[in-house]
Amino acid sequence: MDNQLTVIAPRPEVRQHNALINSSFVLNTLEWRAFTAILSRIHPDDEEFKEYFIPAPELVGDETGGSAYSQIKSLAKRLLNRTLYVELLGPKGERVSKPDYEYISFITKARYMRQRGGLFVKVNPDFVPYLLQLTQRGNFTKSLTAELKSLNSSHSFKIYWLLSEYRTFGARTFTVEDLRFRLGIRSEEYTDRFNNFKAKVLDKAQEELADTDLRFEMELLRVGKAVKQIRFTFNAGPLVLEPSATKLPFAVAKPATAMELWAMSLLAMGVAEAGCEVIRRHLVEGQYPVDYLDYVIEVLQRPRKAKIRKPADYAYKCITGKLLLEEFRRSQEVLPAPAVKPVRKSVVKPVAVAPAETIYQLEEVREMYETPGPFAKHANRAPTFEQHIERIYLSQGFVLDFREGQQVLILRH
Repeated sequence: MDNQLTVIAPRPEVRQHNALINSSFVLNTLEWRAFTAILSRIHPDDEEFKEYFIPAPELVGDETGGSAYSQIKSLAKRLLNRTLYVELLGPKGERVSKPDYEYISFITKARYMRQRGGLFVKVNPDFVPYLLQLTQRGNFTKSLTAELKSLNSSHSFKIYWLLSEYRTFGARTFTVEDLRFRLGIRSEEYTDRFNNFKAKVLDKAQEELADTDLRFEMELLRVGKAVKQIRFTFNAGPLVLEPSATKLPFAVAKPATAMELWAMSLLAMGVAEAGCEVIRRHLVEGQYPVDYLDYVIEVLQRPRKAKIRKPADYAYKCITGKLLLEEFRRSQEVLPAPAVKPVRKSVVKPVAVAPAETIYQLEEVREMYETPGPFAKHANRAPTFEQHIERIYLSQGFVLDFREGQQVLILRH
């Protein structure tokens, strides 16, 4: 087996299901390094776990000889006996509002490979839905391998992941009990004084994360004298990651292109992702130009005597059924397109801003989410408004902000 084992190079990004991030388990520092090293060797397209070899320097740094051998041999035994208290998923691999939990062994085989100088592991297939084929936006989180490698405290790793899940929101609040649960802290630990928990867990994580892309501040929210909640705030920019495989047509980690802007407008209107995929296929086939989509959206914005009750259905039918295509072509003959294309209007009314920004009022986006047409109702909609925001807007480069006293979503071009 030693000679046949394929060595897989680590990737610059790692990802895991948000249910696993929020599960209740604790790993020591060396175990977290092994966990990160395993995740960095999983490719987004992998359909099953491979056998993973982790060189000793990734785990113990510059230590060599008997000390490194002893540490990794002990690590192999601990990993083999380590169970994680995992949040169970719904039937489609989604998180549920009131989840059950289950103890699951993470590793099925582990040993120190003396000749190769490192750790060999096999991951339990029960973790496939938590680590493989993660393509459903809003269900998983990415992080940079290099940022995680800089951490040394056990709880710092978990806090980094918990905050990274909310990096585009810039804040996350936990009750003290909830945070202790997610960190895997036993009920008898740090029970004498909150300051003990703060000093040994929170302050230490704050110190370590100060050197990462998730530097945070803490606000202790009290009821009387007792601290009941902890609010973490951070100003983390979007990750700059290499392109990765995805089954969703509009998942990008860069500013939206012209092709993606039409999708954002239709998604904001309530057209489902499946519907946008049909439209995208029509565009690739040349059934109509992308400007036709702009024209349909513009028609929807025109003043009319009777309000369109189901704009998402109307837009989808007009586009895919080509109901306005001849009218669009005639308009192009009469009014040739200008040399500089004007900024496209959106169904969700933007706040007045400079041309370099696209801004949507959050309340109007919420209204669209809560009152979709039948086409969107039967689609695979995000279960919560927050996940809808993450899936449709934040993943495309929008950020949350305040303008003129209103909470808005901003895309800077």
